Amino acid sequence: MKKALTLRRLESFAKIWSAGLHNKAATQSIEASQIDETEISWDVAKPYEDIPGPKPLPLIGNTFRFIPYIGEFGNMSMVSQLRNLRETYGEVVKLEGILNRRTCIFLFSPELCEDMYRVQGRWPSRVAMESLHHYRLNRECFYKDQIGLTTTQGKQWHDFRSKVNQHLMQPRAIKPHVSQINEVADDFLTKIRELRDPTTLEVPGTFNNEMNKWALESICVIALDHRLGCLKSNLAEDSEPQKMINCVHDMFHLMFQLEVMPSMWKIYNTPDLKRMFRVLDTLNEIAIKYINQAKERLSNQPSDNQERSILEKLLRIDEQTARVMSMDMLTAGVDTTSNASGTVLYYLTANMRAQEKLREEIKSVLPEKNSPVTYESLNNIPYTKACIKEALRLSPIAIGTLRTMQKDVVIGGYRIPEGSDVIAAHASLSQDESQFPRAEEFIPERWLRENSEFPLAKDAHPFAYMPFGFGARTCIGRRFAELEMETLIMKVIRNFRIEWNYGPLEYRSRFINTIASPLKLKFVDL
Repeated sequence: MKKALTLRRLESFAKIWSAGLHNKAATQSIEASQIDETEISWDVAKPYEDIPGPKPLPLIGNTFRFIPYIGEFGNMSMVSQLRNLRETYGEVVKLEGILNRRTCIFLFSPELCEDMYRVQGRWPSRVAMESLHHYRLNRECFYKDQIGLTTTQGKQWHDFRSKVNQHLMQPRAIKPHVSQINEVADDFLTKIRELRDPTTLEVPGTFNNEMNKWALESICVIALDHRLGCLKSNLAEDSEPQKMINCVHDMFHLMFQLEVMPSMWKIYNTPDLKRMFRVLDTLNEIAIKYINQAKERLSNQPSDNQERSILEKLLRIDEQTARVMSMDMLTAGVDTTSNASGTVLYYLTANMRAQEKLREEIKSVLPEKNSPVTYESLNNIPYTKACIKEALRLSPIAIGTLRTMQKDVVIGGYRIPEGSDVIAAHASLSQDESQFPRAEEFIPERWLRENSEFPLAKDAHPFAYMPFGFGARTCIGRRFAELEMETLIMKVIRNFRIEWNYGPLEYRSRFINTIASPLKLKFVDL
């Protein structure tokens, strides 16, 4: 029996990679082949209660373990917490008894992560960000019967995703926006020159917020088809762009307070929940204004234009879909992209050899400092893409991928009942020495197949590194995030040598991992 099951796993794994990640027929076939295995294994699997993990104490559970200065995990980063759990309890760990948080099962091997994705079902479920879902249900005037991709499940999620998938996931989806993102990057270079100290050539400690402005300006030209003016000099604190940035920061902070920290918001409207409603109302009001303006512009344009923006394509299908999808992009596309890009720049300062090698590649596609990034040049930058992958491997934005099981399944030899939350802990696996030799080093070459000098990422298990998730619920904004990051990195490295004169970059673990250190980079003109 064991040999048969192992053979079937290998066959199904081969199907994934030979048929392609987005081949529906292959995916459904793989899912069907796993149903029998799960049913056969359930009878002999170990009980759910036997999954190892920190034992909760009566009444107080495990909450005390995460209290700063008191609990064993209180002063650890999220990645350090994961590492500790893995070292102490093994590859399958149950974390329960934390006030206001659902019990989670963490998976610390790529093989088990693969198993999770293979039993996630046709319409993967992810019960998370419940406070955001609560808000959207209570704002029927804006969301109506479409809550968006972030918090919906089942058929409702599938129907919405089906509408927008073709417009956001196709490789050519970015083409209408390449010149816009290039223009935003050029403006950001001007901003860098304005901000840096004329003597030290360092930008101020507030540069983190400038990165947020760049990210907001970039996602707005995609989601709203509009330049907000985030990169103008002396932008007022009460300007719409700064309000939107503050709202996104506040949203993630409040979600952390409501869903990770002890909170009674599910029982009554707490002050934090009321504040979150106000924050999201502000974001919605600004977004609606620009969506309406785009709709007006669209009505005056010829209908045969094939290079339409994302917002134009969505508006032609369904105005409500366009409104909700734009909000999803705005809430997810500021902090994530700005922190990821800042991380890439930091790692390039720590490895000047890689920075110089990257610069030589960029010169081949951008012969002049002011050469524009084009759709064609983006297809000829393997080392640029490798640098971004390696930075995200070392400092991922999220700890992993959560799936809520839609049926009883067996993973790692344990029974996991329907409704359980399972997390593929990719942030831990991407730094595992057994998967990525010299795991603590920034080695972009590991992602290049022709490399013979450094350890290759292709030798790692394919499910060890998943920064954008996998399968039907993979990040729908991936292509646009990569467009923004690649364009910015190319323009910056083509124009400056960047340096860092401080200690290791520090991160703050909340709903996502954000840069905590003032990003005082030094930009030296070439």
